[in-house]
Amino acid sequence: ASYPAIVGEMLASGFGIVGFSWICSPACTELEMVVMDWLAKFLNLPKHFLHETKGPGGGVIQGSASEAVLVAVMAAREQAVQKMRQCRPELSESDIRGKLVAYSSDQSNSCIEKAGVLAAMPIKLLPASEDLVLRGAALKKAIEQDLAAGLIPVICIATLGTTGTCAYDDIESLASVCEEHQVWLHVDAAYAGGAFALEECSELRRGLDRVDSLNFNLHKFMLVNFDCAAMWLRDANKVVDSFNVDRIYLKHKYEGQTQVPDFRNWQIPLGRRFRALKVWITFRTMGAEGIRAHMRKHIDLAIQFEDLVRADDRFEMVAPRALGLVCFRAKGDNEITAQLLQRL
Repeated sequence: ASYPAIVGEMLASGFGIVGFSWICSPACTELEMVVMDWLAKFLNLPKHFLHETKGPGGGVIQGSASEAVLVAVMAAREQAVQKMRQCRPELSESDIRGKLVAYSSDQSNSCIEKAGVLAAMPIKLLPASEDLVLRGAALKKAIEQDLAAGLIPVICIATLGTTGTCAYDDIESLASVCEEHQVWLHVDAAYAGGAFALEECSELRRGLDRVDSLNFNLHKFMLVNFDCAAMWLRDANKVVDSFNVDRIYLKHKYEGQTQVPDFRNWQIPLGRRFRALKVWITFRTMGAEGIRAHMRKHIDLAIQFEDLVRADDRFEMVAPRALGLVCFRAKGDNEITAQLLQRL
């Protein structure tokens, strides 16, 4: 965290905005659109994720990666149900929902498996390769087996920077399979997404122009305090169509006259906090280059630590260093590493 983010948090709490629609606080909604476009440009994301670009895409601030993943899973589920009801009218809605299936890597975060539980849709955790990367071949095999069994593939959640080792799934090969079978592709880049802003890490952005949605936590790597998770959608209408519930008390006289979204339709809860304010103040205070310097410092410290581990024959690396993460263990029985962890 940083002091500008904390100042923004205090101001937002003082304002007490519950910004579920534009009319509640135009500044809350419109500043969020501004900072999400700032972030997208800072991270060098495809232009179709920007609010300022003509089209259905855009960004929104969620509370956590868990919420962002759940939004993607539930929106993909509802889109699949609508599509199948048109393509297979002989199937009842309950029959369709009982056949839905999703996919991710066995290295993915626990929130992905939890999203499947909450969405009442099984998520198959596919075995990653020896280098802990999920590739298109494994996904293709699983989808073809499920199609042959009469199931309906819905979404694949890939990970850029797994929790265990910061491994990066192969987005391009996964995208090819998802495009072939019309499966939603979501990317969870909760930690590693910040590195998109660094040209020396530009290879991490490969394939992002082909994904349907992605999320990144600003409270990891970006000096913004918890909670603040950015999510971008290629076609936000798919989420709005899935989540929109209209009531008379949600309507206002400017509805349909503004070119701004009601973010209540982009998330799980109705109300929302003014998180954009702390992002805006952090960017205005630290600057893009200041934030990049902060991330590079983390990476440099990890490189120094990796050198220390490799120079000490009592330890060994478990996986290659990735960004600020160094995975190592004490040589010998696992109990030694467990004792070291407890001492730390």
